[in-house]
Amino acid sequence: MVSFDKDWLIKKVNENPSSPYFPILSYIYLEDEELKLASHICKNGLKAAPESIEGNFIIAQIHILENNLQEAEKVLKFVVHRHSAHVNAWKLLFRIQKDLNRNEKIIKSSATSLLKIKPNDDECSNWLKNLVKSKEVQIEEQITKKVIQKDTKQNQSITIPEQVVPISMRMATFTLAEVYQNQGYFHQALEVLKIVEQKGGNKRRLRYMRIQIKECIKAQLEAESE
Repeated sequence: MVSFDKDWLIKKVNENPSSPYFPILSYIYLEDEELKLASHICKNGLKAAPESIEGNFIIAQIHILENNLQEAEKVLKFVVHRHSAHVNAWKLLFRIQKDLNRNEKIIKSSATSLLKIKPNDDECSNWLKNLVKSKEVQIEEQITKKVIQKDTKQNQSITIPEQVVPISMRMATFTLAEVYQNQGYFHQALEVLKIVEQKGGNKRRLRYMRIQIKECIKAQLEAESE
């Protein structure tokens, strides 16, 4: 930034509050941690020059320091609407929308807009990557839940004779393992899961079922020892 004499700037702004120098003077006061003076200069300037891009950007920063994030978001939207390549405004808007817990689509829109003009922004890139991973996990969990619900309904009509039948590769399914588990044939259920794993079954569900079955075996052993 070009260096300006503070006294000279004060003189110019006093002569004309809407002078193009008012955002610079306001910024200097911000740097000096004189928030009230910075706010006073900037608001007076914006009354006469409401379209000032840098004036609005400065007042948005003042709103943030005053913990008025909603007003800061509103002003920053105005800035990026009038000046779509304002990197710093997009950056602040992205961060504020995260702090305000805005809808993912809204935050994603700001992140994408920033990356168009600053492709190497790590903060936005990482946020988008984490969003994709989160969506993948949610989809996987939904699929697993639906499969379990479907298998549970099927299990209600399936029974196993007292003599446990040999397990073939074709017969080995999560459904069969759950049936064995429900009938108390825990070791056979674990054997079925081994075959299901060899067939490429869902790892998350395999891990979950094995934990359940081992807990059942532990409870059974404890009951027998009493």
